Amino acid sequence: MLTKTDYRKVRDIVFLKDVFSLAMTAFGGPEMHIALFLKKLVHQKKYITESDLLELNSLCQILPGPSSTQTLTAVAYKMGGPRLAFLSLMIWILPATLLMSFFVLATSHVDQSVFRFIGPMAIGFIVNAAIKMTKLLRRDSLCISLAILGCVLSVIFHTPVAFPVLLVLGAFMTVRFGRRDFTPNDKPLINIKWANLTLMVLILITAAAIGAFTKNKFPKLSEPVRLFENTYRMGSMVFGGGNVLYSMVLTEFVEFKPKQYLTHEELNTGIGLLQAVPGPTFTIATYANGMAMKKLGYGPVGQMVGCGIGTLAIFLPGTLLIFFVFPIWNQVKEYPIIYRSLDGIISVSIGFLWAAAIFMIMPYMMNIRAGFSENLSALVVFGITLLYLHYKKLPAFLLVTVTILAGYLF
Repeated sequence: MLTKTDYRKVRDIVFLKDVFSLAMTAFGGPEMHIALFLKKLVHQKKYITESDLLELNSLCQILPGPSSTQTLTAVAYKMGGPRLAFLSLMIWILPATLLMSFFVLATSHVDQSVFRFIGPMAIGFIVNAAIKMTKLLRRDSLCISLAILGCVLSVIFHTPVAFPVLLVLGAFMTVRFGRRDFTPNDKPLINIKWANLTLMVLILITAAAIGAFTKNKFPKLSEPVRLFENTYRMGSMVFGGGNVLYSMVLTEFVEFKPKQYLTHEELNTGIGLLQAVPGPTFTIATYANGMAMKKLGYGPVGQMVGCGIGTLAIFLPGTLLIFFVFPIWNQVKEYPIIYRSLDGIISVSIGFLWAAAIFMIMPYMMNIRAGFSENLSALVVFGITLLYLHYKKLPAFLLVTVTILAGYLF
């Protein structure tokens, strides 16, 4: 006869198998991920109620980090505590991480002309995401102005400093001047365990300090440490999912002149290939860090280290935040001011995504006279991608496969 402990162990094993099944089939980004979670975890297996899942997803929407990954982690935490949450996280990100790491190695052995149409296709995905996210923008003058401000300042300055400054500004403006009504809540938070939040901040400070100290004396050590710090910082402040992360990677790894770890073409290729990968879209950081190590002169082993650095750095802050917030969520959700600040954060994040779309289109516009036929074909691929995503009945990875095949044939 199974004891209560034995039953929990069996249930946890079955749950982890279901997580692996999701990790292998969850194409399409956060929106599709939540739909699959509803189907698999709620309706089929009944691990959690629909209202609980949607509430946990709401929690993750107001936190920086990968929202669908955090939602799955929170579900596992609710079911079996931090141990099951950690194991679920590892299983969820494993397939996507391995595939994106493989793509990094493949770029050294595959003729790059095979990926010639992946860049324009990736721009189609970004523009489509920008259109979809614009629908989330509150239709009032303040939120629209914040989105425009985020876009314009990102285009003008394209510096990593813009992200935290504009996000804080957006939150402050909608809390102070926003039109969403809320009832102030003066209840103090109790039984707070600060360990995970403290660890999150200490990791960022420590990585920044080590990177700065070793920059001149030990450059080979400093380079991967600074990559970790850059990616960890992005993971600590990205709201709006992987699409907004693309704009941060674009600024941090491509446009910011002191670094320029990747070219526009390399980032576009990574974003395009990511559409053929199941699981979290935040694994673009896995690809970006692996390619950065390649740019810095490291061989295959160093590139794989870079992939590991990117994966750890991008998922760690969001995970620590979930482990900190989930135990006090029942108290935090009673503070409506949090939702009011989210209006400004989402508005600015949408502006970042607009800026990313502009940045990715600009190289093609600037070179349109230099290679008319090449840019015409890119424009055709871009148009087909937008139409496919608007009317699609088939999964996105089929489009990626056909695009790579077209690059190989032509």
